[in-house]
Amino acid sequence: MAVTIHPLTPPPLSELAPVISRALKQNFTHASAQIIQCPDLRQPPFGLAAPGLCGDPVIADVGGQANLFPTPNFNAKFSLLSLAKDMQMSPERGFVLGAGAAPWQDIGHNAELAPNLSWAARTGERADFREEGSLDVVNGTRVVEVVQGAEKGEETAEAIKCRHSPTANCALMVNLFGCRGETGPVMKVTARTRIGVESFTNAIRAGLRQHYGEDRQVSLGGVFLLKAGRAKFHVMPDFPRPEELPFTDRKKLENEWLRYHTCEAPIVCLTVFHSADLEGLGLRMEHTHCFDLDGGRKGGHYHYDLDGGDVEYEAYLNVAETLYRIDRP
Repeated sequence: MAVTIHPLTPPPLSELAPVISRALKQNFTHASAQIIQCPDLRQPPFGLAAPGLCGDPVIADVGGQANLFPTPNFNAKFSLLSLAKDMQMSPERGFVLGAGAAPWQDIGHNAELAPNLSWAARTGERADFREEGSLDVVNGTRVVEVVQGAEKGEETAEAIKCRHSPTANCALMVNLFGCRGETGPVMKVTARTRIGVESFTNAIRAGLRQHYGEDRQVSLGGVFLLKAGRAKFHVMPDFPRPEELPFTDRKKLENEWLRYHTCEAPIVCLTVFHSADLEGLGLRMEHTHCFDLDGGRKGGHYHYDLDGGDVEYEAYLNVAETLYRIDRP
């Protein structure tokens, strides 16, 4: 796969925090961004596969929507551990999270994926991404899928299922934030009672874009919790039948193929986003996939919250030092 490497010049977190706080206060009645020592994000309510978001933070944009439209590219199959190698991460210890497409090659159909995977070298073993037996892997990745046979239309929770992924693979497209999974300084961001029109992530992106413009690209990743309120999500169903291809009408696809549903808090959201695409890499500017820590029927691709007066968010974010564009269609 083609891999291009793009060093970033991220602002320090101490500079980013007031920028993000100001941006969110234009969209929420209460908002804050502060630098804290990252709590252990393995613990509820987050359930991540590593304690923190620190240690050589990087971001990757892998594949892309062109692997789905106008016809699926069934050759676009990826391993999260192989992608970590492409991201020049250490096999000794690491962690990736993000949003992508589920490994249809393993589960037999198309679905959403919330990658959440850590690894560490086994005692006495020479760590090697090509030898999974040399690594202790914690795979908290979730598949969010349409229950087979569910009717089309605005979905009820009963039509959606969230479960642990059986493998460390993905397909088609994925956006990843990677690091050593260590604790350290991160940004804690809170917001509640939305009064503007932007989603939580897009409000942050808009503020960064307004502040840094075309002079600096800021790429962030991490986790946020929808603590209160409801949000709208979609879940990709299985691939269309051959006679329904190609996808020629994008709006029709979005309106008739994707399955939309509403989830009540709490729900865990894994996010990767950028303020700009300065080098024209065809980046997906924001990608957030969510899951229910307790299993069940919550999750999918985050769009925005509903009933803004009741909504509340809590996020932990870090800024990437390097961007990797991998297997660009």
